[in-house]
Amino acid sequence: TRTMSPGQAQQMLEQPKDGIKLTEMPGLAISYLAFDTTDPAVKSKAVRQAIAQVVDRGQIAGQVYGATAEPLYSLIPSSITGHANSFYNKYGEPSTTKAATILQDAGIQTPVKFTLHYTTDHYGPATATEFKALKKQLNATGLFDVNVQGTPWAKYRPAQKRGDYAVYGMGWFPDFPDPDNYTAPFLDRNNFLNSPYKSALAQTTLIPQSRREDDRASAAKTFQKLQDIVATDVPVLPIWQGKQYVASRDGLTGVEWSVNSSADLQLWELGRSAV
Repeated sequence: TRTMSPGQAQQMLEQPKDGIKLTEMPGLAISYLAFDTTDPAVKSKAVRQAIAQVVDRGQIAGQVYGATAEPLYSLIPSSITGHANSFYNKYGEPSTTKAATILQDAGIQTPVKFTLHYTTDHYGPATATEFKALKKQLNATGLFDVNVQGTPWAKYRPAQKRGDYAVYGMGWFPDFPDPDNYTAPFLDRNNFLNSPYKSALAQTTLIPQSRREDDRASAAKTFQKLQDIVATDVPVLPIWQGKQYVASRDGLTGVEWSVNSSADLQLWELGRSAV
C-alpha cells in the first residue's frame, strides 16, 4: 500500500495477476499546478483564470492515469469533509471562448507565453505525459504559447521555493485527513510553497475560524469560502486526485479495513482465510 505508482495500479487493474487482488480505498493524494503570482507571465489573475477555464481535467485523469485518478475541482478532495467543486462551479466545462473573453476583458495580449515546469523523478513516470497533455491543451486554444521543462526533484524543489518557476506542478499527501491540511499549507503565512500569494481574508479570518470548530462538518461553510477564494484568485489549480489501492494475496482477510482514514496500515486487521 502507498508504494504503487498509478501506472502499476492501472496495469494490475487491466491485467490482473493470479493470486493477487487490488482493493480500492478513498484517495487522499492530489495533484495541482501552482503559480508564482509575482511573475510577469501569470501575475494577472485573468491569465490564471483563463488557464483554469481551458484545462480539461477529465482528459488528463482519464487518458494519463486511467482508473487510478479522477478530476479534482478543489484543493480539498471529494473524500474529505468540506469538499466543494468550486472550480467547476465557477468555470464549468473547458471553454476557449470563455477564456478568450477573460483575457480580452483584462487587456491581456495573446498568446501568453510561459513554461510549465515539472519534476522528473518524484511523482512517477506519468508526470511527463501529464505535462505534455497540459501543454497540448493550452496551446490548442491559440491563447497560450507553452513550453514544458522537467527537472530532477533535488534541483526542482529548491528552485520552486526560490520563485524560479512561473508555473509548476506539485503533488500533496496530507499529514492527517482534515480539510485544514488541504488549505492552510497553501494559503496561510509561511506556506508550504513559499508562495507570494496572500489573501487577508483567508489568513486573518477564515483559517482561524475553521480551526475553532470542533465539529468539522460545522466548518463546511468556512471551507467553502476558502475554496471559492482559490477558484477566483487561482494561486493554485487542482488537476486530479488519486485513488488508493492495497495489493494483497488471495487468502488474506480484512484488507478492506486495513487502511485507516490517515492512510496508515493497520496490520492487526489482517488475517488468513481458513479455506
